Amino acid sequence: MLPKGRLAKLAIILTLLLPLVLCFWAKPSWAKIRVLIEKPDYRLQKYEPRPGVYLGAYVLQDTLINGSMAKFNELTGKKHATFFRYLGYGQPVPHQWLAQVQEVGAFPHIAWEPNDGLEVVQDDDYLRNFARELGSYEVPIFLRFASEMNGAWTAYGGDPEKYIEKWRLVYRVMKEEAPNVIMVWTVFTFPQSTILKFYPGDDYVDWVGVNIYNVVYHNNNPREYAAHEDPLELLDYVYNHFSERKPIQISEYGVTHYTITDGKEYVDFAIEKLTRLYSNLATRYPRVKSIYYFNVNNLVNAPEGRRINNYAITDNASILNTYARLISSPHFLSEAAPNRQGSLDPELMVMPKPVHMEQGRLYIPAAEMEKHFGITIQRPVTGSSVRIIRAGTESVLPLEAPPVYVGAAGELYLPLRPVAEHLGYAVHFDQQEQLVTVVKKQ
Repeated sequence: MLPKGRLAKLAIILTLLLPLVLCFWAKPSWAKIRVLIEKPDYRLQKYEPRPGVYLGAYVLQDTLINGSMAKFNELTGKKHATFFRYLGYGQPVPHQWLAQVQEVGAFPHIAWEPNDGLEVVQDDDYLRNFARELGSYEVPIFLRFASEMNGAWTAYGGDPEKYIEKWRLVYRVMKEEAPNVIMVWTVFTFPQSTILKFYPGDDYVDWVGVNIYNVVYHNNNPREYAAHEDPLELLDYVYNHFSERKPIQISEYGVTHYTITDGKEYVDFAIEKLTRLYSNLATRYPRVKSIYYFNVNNLVNAPEGRRINNYAITDNASILNTYARLISSPHFLSEAAPNRQGSLDPELMVMPKPVHMEQGRLYIPAAEMEKHFGITIQRPVTGSSVRIIRAGTESVLPLEAPPVYVGAAGELYLPLRPVAEHLGYAVHFDQQEQLVTVVKKQ
């Protein structure tokens, strides 16, 4: 053991060094900069709105409002465009509920779950009749078939090949019998390692969804602390992988404000997470085109073993008022959009790789420029200019700032602004939001 004098000196040294250590490990502020680049040739998918995000919710199990969609609209101060419910594969089409959804001026979303396993999914009378009955409705219907398959808790995960086979079967039947049905492939936010294994392919998916929950503890275990998790970071993996080619749906979002794990209220936690997600969709995640709040008190309405968290916003005035304020933005849509599938529409796409700052200038990877701007950059790039080929035409762009090579692999980075402006784009930087948007000049 060290003498007291040496311990005191050691404590002083550590106190002096701590800021330096934290500075070394902390990411620089510019590492948080998010870059969105307009893709002018994007084609809208089935019933994809432009602009905006469909406002949705799950209220069927909210006993405080008796599952009333109209009452939920009244309490939140805004008409929701869509509501969802769960349905086991093999059960009949819920015509009564579908009619109730239409009565409140909304369109339906069915989470259709083959809880007896994938073998029951066959091209048979049940599947064909189910599709035809859905096809008889003159409204769009989101069909979220076999979601959260990437987790170990479903009866239809575990075999990606079988899953893809059955998904494609259902997709094909719906396409033939129910053109109003929008097939939504939805995963849980983790485990991420299994997500891509289950993707059926772009030709067999209309929308891509993700279920996100913010809880204080995972699995009712006080040792699995989760309050630090950012809902935007939980969204990023799916968003970064799929948003360039598919509209993104947050098929379920819930945030706890009470948990039995420690028997405490977490109202401020719920308000913080709710605000973090809903307030950032319009500016930072414009490819999210629908979102559903999971308005359920699981302490009362969940099966045994899952009565852990209260996600309901209707039983807490502060959380309800926060939600009402957030969704009051016109970005959150109350009506279904016309089906403009295939129409050209400029969309802001995320540049998922980290940016680089050099002498106050923002650099992004040359490979990302090639992808987003539709160009070829001749390599090697040296000196004070860069040769760019676009649509068979070559141009030479003088560079005030030299190219840089970043990382162990020496990836080529070029200054964003001069290249973008040379190609006819305008670059806007919101310093407060740490957000760069690159759009075609009018």
